[in-house]
Amino acid sequence: MYLSEISGIEIKKDGFFENFGKLGRIYLENSISFIHSEKYLPDIDQNISCIVCNEELLPFFLDKDMGIVVSKEPKNTFYEIYYTIYSEGKLNYSENKISDSATISPKATIASSGVVIGDNCVIGDNVVIREGTILGNNVHIGNNCVLGSDGYEVAKIYGSSKIVPHTGFCILKDNVEILNNCCVCKGLFRGYDTIIEENVKIDNIVQIAHAVKIGKNTEIGAGAVISGNTIIGENVWIGPNVTLSNKIKVGNNAFVSLGAVLINDISDGERVAGNFAYDTKKFMKEFKMKKSEE
Repeated sequence: MYLSEISGIEIKKDGFFENFGKLGRIYLENSISFIHSEKYLPDIDQNISCIVCNEELLPFFLDKDMGIVVSKEPKNTFYEIYYTIYSEGKLNYSENKISDSATISPKATIASSGVVIGDNCVIGDNVVIREGTILGNNVHIGNNCVLGSDGYEVAKIYGSSKIVPHTGFCILKDNVEILNNCCVCKGLFRGYDTIIEENVKIDNIVQIAHAVKIGKNTEIGAGAVISGNTIIGENVWIGPNVTLSNKIKVGNNAFVSLGAVLINDISDGERVAGNFAYDTKKFMKEFKMKKSEE
């Protein structure tokens, strides 16, 4: 699509785009993005074919080979462009592909497009599988789960705040098992997908936000909340009622104790506990000292 095909925007230079992205996380070629501060200029990369900027930043882009839209509110205009294209049905998904060997409850609801369900999958009662959900083989989904839900991204679109519709993917690979009452959101844009790798096991009432990545053989306890754009490594233990803040990175073989609130990255093999979470040995030492003083 060309910028000139979109009405209601101020175009300084026409350009072609077919994907959307945020600076610092542009994963696909020919993406349109936005910038509102000079400090983000180093994040401009070769995947950006169109940019939405303000008048102050316009001189930085005039000599670049990219389309330019000028706006007093670049973020709002970016999301208005996205919402317009979404509303016109230009970001739709492909046809469903559901294996004959899958066992799907008659009480489940499957979107009419954009769903792939592999061999020997089991889908429980009252499960909702929305567009953009891809299940590998031998995936088991418990009752009352929602897969491929929109995540929580709010933007001002045409003067009012809206939860932005998501058009990325929710990908669960082979042998993933999820118990009951869980929600796994899909990615905001194509390329910003939520991906759960092979053999991950997830307990009841877990919330997994958009663009989360979970490595192989990881286990997640009941009531955990995994915020957006978090990356969890392989063979990780996430205890019950853990909260991970957005954009956290959890290394391979890490251990996050029950009830922990994690706001910083943790490295491979690290064990953390507490609210806010920190090294388990230090936490237990201080806990024992407090108990001895009582």
